[in-house]
This record gives sequence, structure tokens and C-alpha cells, in this order.
Amino acid sequence: MASNRPDTLVKYCPTGSAVKILSTQALRWSAPHLSSDPFELNHQAQLNFDPHSLLNGAIKAATAMIFAKDAPRGSTPLLTAIRRWRDEERFASPEEAEEVLKELLSQMVDQRQAMIDQTMTDWRKFTRAIRICSFAAKPDNLIAWQHFANNHRGVALRFSSVEDSSLTQPMPVEYKNVRPEITTLKEQLTAILHGEKSKPQDNFYNYLLSKPLFSKEEQEWRCFHTAPDDPGAESSDASQWFCDRKFEKHELSAVYFGAFTPAKDKRDIYDLVKEKYKQTKIFQAKVAHGKYELEFSRISTK
Repeated sequence: MASNRPDTLVKYCPTGSAVKILSTQALRWSAPHLSSDPFELNHQAQLNFDPHSLLNGAIKAATAMIFAKDAPRGSTPLLTAIRRWRDEERFASPEEAEEVLKELLSQMVDQRQAMIDQTMTDWRKFTRAIRICSFAAKPDNLIAWQHFANNHRGVALRFSSVEDSSLTQPMPVEYKNVRPEITTLKEQLTAILHGEKSKPQDNFYNYLLSKPLFSKEEQEWRCFHTAPDDPGAESSDASQWFCDRKFEKHELSAVYFGAFTPAKDKRDIYDLVKEKYKQTKIFQAKVAHGKYELEFSRISTK
């Protein structure tokens, strides 16, 4: 994966945001819920099952094993007991088995629920403290220009993402048809019935690297920063869960004006770059002849 990481990352934004970034020499990093994406998992995410449905699911699954054609495989105490009951023909009906299993599985579900509750506590702590900054890999991403740079009226800022930059270890977003869940009923039933270990905490970052398939053309890359000491992380006001992180001037390698960026905005940004980022190149986007593509021409800062 490391060899596929881009050497530069492009931040698409409206001109007002670009002026603020260039003026403060800082990028805004935000908690997941501040993306304003209804599909983004955040600190308010809930599970799609409760202890009652977990217990009922475990009882039904265990009962089905008792009366199935083939005996279950596995060495857990529960599966061993189920094979013994099958050999002894202990239960005459599923209803009779469910009565016995309810008492046995209630204790197992209670123990499992304590682990689930801890998972959710860890998730809320994680999403309060994590900060995300989103980018694309290239300056000619038409969807990014449309969605994030005010429909080609904004700006694209290209930053270095090599090892000594402030944007190291960018990670690509994966686009899927199925939205991730912190944990599922199926995962927890497998843990209860088959003794398989389930630790959703290991996948927390992956949950924030998943977006719907229809957004695939965004080709987003994300950088993460954990901000346990950020005052916003402890604030009860979730709108304050962000931080502005400085970058070095040399990290800004290029600025791209959109095809429709207003002349006044271009002049303001041009003056900022010329004053504060003397090594940064400036380009103007224009529509390529006969193609649904952009091409860029260099603007001299001398």
C-alpha cells in the first residue's frame, strides 16, 4: 500500500476557504460528524440490535443446531453440549430446547453485552478525538472541482505528502455498496456460538475509510490526526471538535484556479501566494478542446 500513496495531495475548496488556509498557513481537521455527510459513521452511531434481539438470535441459532441434519463442529463448551444433546436426543421439540437454552445463553449474552458496551464507549471516545483532513490525489478531478470547489469557481491547493511533510501516511477511501457497522448481530452471534474473537476496535479507522459506491469518482484520500489534548475533544459542543494544524510553506507546491474562478478572487489569492509562498507555482484551469477534461497553464508570479 505504501508504494501506492501519492507524493502530493490536493485540497479542493471555495475561494474563501483557500484565502483562510493561505492566510493562516493552516488546514482545518475535523471530527467525522462535521463532514455533513449523513452516511459518515460518527460518535452518534447506534447498533442495529439490542440485548433482547441478541439473546433471541442466539437461542434460535443454537436450537437450529440441535435439530439440524449435521452436528455443529467446534470445541467450545456450548457446541460440545449441543453435540451431546443431539446424541442423547435430549429435546423432543424446538420449544423444549429453547426453554433450556434461554437460561444458559442469558449469562453468555450478558457477558457479551458488556464487551459490546465497551466497544461503543471506545468508539465514542475515538470519534470525539479523531480529526480528518480530506484530499484528492490529482488536480484534474472533475467531480472534486464540482462538489468541493464551488463548481469550478474555487481553488485546488496541492501539498506535499512525502515522509517529512505534515500530511504523511494518507489513506485511500474505499467505495462500497454496503455501509459499515461498528459491529453486527451476525458478528456477535458468531462470537457467542462459535467462540470466535471479535474486536471491532481494530477496524475503527477502516470504518472512516468507507464511502458509498456512487461517490467513487471523488477518489478521496484521508489523513488522520488524534487530538486527545485538543480542547475541542472534551467540549460538550460537538461543533468545536476540530483543529487548525499548521503546515510548512514549502509543503504548498501549487495553487490551481478553477475554470470559473472570479477574477477578483484570483487576484487576492495570487497576491497572497506571491507574498507568503514564493516557491509555490500557480496554474489556471481551462477546458480541453473536444474533451471532458481540464488542462492547466502556468501563471508567472514574477
